Amino acid sequence: MSEALAETGASGLPLHTRSLSVIVSRESATLWRARGDIIDLRKNGCVPSVDDVQPAGIIHMMQIELDFDPTTLRLDRVGVEQPFVAVEPSAATGGECCRDPAPRLVALAGEQLDEGFTRRLGAGFGGALGCSHLLTLFQLMASTVPRAMRVEQERAAREGRETAAGTRFFRRSIYVDGQLLPDASLDVAIQLTDTHTRPPFPGNRGIERLVTAREVKCFAGVERKRFQIERIAARERVRVLDDALDAPWQDRDALVASLVGFPVLPGMAGRIFALLGKDAAEQPLRDALLQLAPGFIQITAALMDHAERRPSSTSPENDPATPSVSGIGGMPDSCYMWRRNSPYTLSRRQAMLPRS
Repeated sequence: MSEALAETGASGLPLHTRSLSVIVSRESATLWRARGDIIDLRKNGCVPSVDDVQPAGIIHMMQIELDFDPTTLRLDRVGVEQPFVAVEPSAATGGECCRDPAPRLVALAGEQLDEGFTRRLGAGFGGALGCSHLLTLFQLMASTVPRAMRVEQERAAREGRETAAGTRFFRRSIYVDGQLLPDASLDVAIQLTDTHTRPPFPGNRGIERLVTAREVKCFAGVERKRFQIERIAARERVRVLDDALDAPWQDRDALVASLVGFPVLPGMAGRIFALLGKDAAEQPLRDALLQLAPGFIQITAALMDHAERRPSSTSPENDPATPSVSGIGGMPDSCYMWRRNSPYTLSRRQAMLPRS
């Protein structure tokens, strides 16, 4: 594909877009809510599954809804919806599907969004216990909601106006886009925007509700052999009402430069936390960069195109029950469906055995 791409003169071939959003609102005098959505849109090729072919288009569409106490951040209710999943129930899956682990998240009602929540979430829903996409979304929500509540409480105290019932006051949007370049390397762009708005007031113009819009943009070049980061750049700015059109961008390249030379997978999250820590000022940049690895897995799946390489032997490295990152987008025990010796995994092993 890279040769054909070079011949066209195009700058790149769009592969995949991952969209994540978190909306925080006050629904009534006593009900506060956060809604998170994750959508994966594959733009190229098709990926072979056990007994089917997964074409380009919407691969995942999932939602988590949280009702919570605004003071303690205790979760009163957890709701999960998954209209689009990668694996639906079938004979090949033994009737299992990607929706099966969702009750584990619903059971988190009563938990608190404190500093230890993401660790507890990973212990109860990570790996073979859950869905990696819902896990990614919930981790983002666990970081976003406390920040949203903090900035809104500060605004309410500063302006003397409480959050109005029925009002959305904070939205975080993240987009991860990947494209194939003519030199066969991958280009990944991550864009994060945190939009904080004040309550509506009589006669307001829409833009007058803007409190802040914080934007982060990261650009990474990744080589395909070892998935190493060859280059990375980051920019950040904060816009307020008075300078919404011309707020300057801040160069953050020096801060993220140490990520160059390291692979996107594995270990990226640990390197990002070591680099940026828990500093609240760096949280938007940190949360944007944390989407690089999970988004990259989805991007590489779009490179499968129309063929799957058959194993040349039964050696472990060629075991068809072990999905490659560039193939199905998972690794053994990376999620419930890909847990070792699951019906889905065993069916894939059988389907991929060499034919006489």
